Amino acid sequence: MEKKLFSPMEIDALGEMMNISLGSSATAVSNLLEHRVDITTPKVTAIQTAEFALGNLEPAMGIEIKYVEGLAGSNIMLLKRSDIKVIVDILMGGETPDEEFELNELTISAVCEVMNQMMGAAATAMSDFLGYQVDISTPQPFELEDLTAFKENHLPQGAETIVIVRFSLKIEGALESEFMNVMSVELAKELLKGLGLGGDEEEEAAPEPAPAPAPAPAAEPASSGGKMSQEEIEAMLAGMGGGEPAPAPEPEPASGKKMSQEEIEAMLAGVGGGEPAPAPEPEPASNKKMSQEEIEAMLSGMGGGEPAPAPAPAPAPQPAPAAQPAPAA
Repeated sequence: MEKKLFSPMEIDALGEMMNISLGSSATAVSNLLEHRVDITTPKVTAIQTAEFALGNLEPAMGIEIKYVEGLAGSNIMLLKRSDIKVIVDILMGGETPDEEFELNELTISAVCEVMNQMMGAAATAMSDFLGYQVDISTPQPFELEDLTAFKENHLPQGAETIVIVRFSLKIEGALESEFMNVMSVELAKELLKGLGLGGDEEEEAAPEPAPAPAPAPAAEPASSGGKMSQEEIEAMLAGMGGGEPAPAPEPEPASGKKMSQEEIEAMLAGVGGGEPAPAPEPEPASNKKMSQEEIEAMLSGMGGGEPAPAPAPAPAPQPAPAAQPAPAA
């Protein structure tokens, strides 16, 4: 059952906390009884309330300790009636026959004093564990004669499960026995929460934020040494012009024909924000076409403001002067 309510780590942590808190109270009881007292070896289990039984502690006596500050709920200590008699005899400095021992006002007062010392020291140790003040009420003893009445009057109502912590109890030269600590599941989880364990398992984890989209890769600059293709030139021409550029001729939908050198040069002559520079007249004899380097050089100088001046046309070759006739003799 405890595996469903508590992890193995939580069971170990709860047992260690109870071991140190009640183990430290053994010093206070030792001083009170003037006997060495050892409280060790806790065993933590979670069981169904309906299955709870006293076992070898019967007949038993119970002492209920309620928390008034720091924690909510109560702890119930269950001890053998014969162990209570040994403790009372040590306090009274005598020995009472078993048939004469009874829980009267005197013996109950003695038991309450021992439990008050024990649980007061345990609460102080628990305060150190949790980091905040823990205080308890005056212990309330009761005889456990009817197990059904005990469940109805002292265990949490409606609780299907309870937490049991069993300890060994040794009083030097007088007693070697055990006792039982009973607490609610809610109190056990509150103790674990103070140690940073036993969080709400049903609480959903916050959704992780969506990863930020990766930035678009920056366009690599054009290599200075490479030549522009016909498609790159035509795409650049389509987006140029500072003013109202002359519309580029729409390509024929079916042919997929590329622009010729003459069409490109004619378009270049009309690109620009102001008055386009007059296109250079072609040389009458050479019919030379512009090279890729000249086209790219012209494109790099274009912009939205003043268009780059067109290269000066090459001077036309002058005709040789006609030969003068020789004078008549």
